[in-house]
Amino acid sequence: MNPNDYYRLKSGEIREADIRLVAACMSDHVGEENAVRLETLVARCGLGERQVRDILEVLVKDHGWPIGAHSGKAGRWLARSFDEARETQAEYYSRAREDKRRGDAFNTCNYPPKPAEELRELQPTLIDVPEPDPIPFWRW
Repeated sequence: MNPNDYYRLKSGEIREADIRLVAACMSDHVGEENAVRLETLVARCGLGERQVRDILEVLVKDHGWPIGAHSGKAGRWLARSFDEARETQAEYYSRAREDKRRGDAFNTCNYPPKPAEELRELQPTLIDVPEPDPIPFWRW
């Protein structure tokens, strides 16, 4: 079966009209060489850019559609096979590792010291304790 026909059949199984519409439009863009720019997809579907982006994410996560993309390169497409989708998958995994490293770095960043007012609130017994009365000299 032709991959375009396969995806057209799969799009017919989707119940939500807006998701089915985007899926049907994507079925014409199988293979990276047939990638469609997001602006073109938005115009063709008559939906907003954010809505189309969200629907593409739903198609991948909830419907199992292998929608490929590369950061820094315009266009989305449907993969013909798992091997064709691996490059996009590897890019997502790499980005996730970098995001985790960046997030973990906040644990070791150099932050300015807290103002004294905040320290008093955190540790009132160490800062707001009154000075003890001096011991009378005759008790030495």
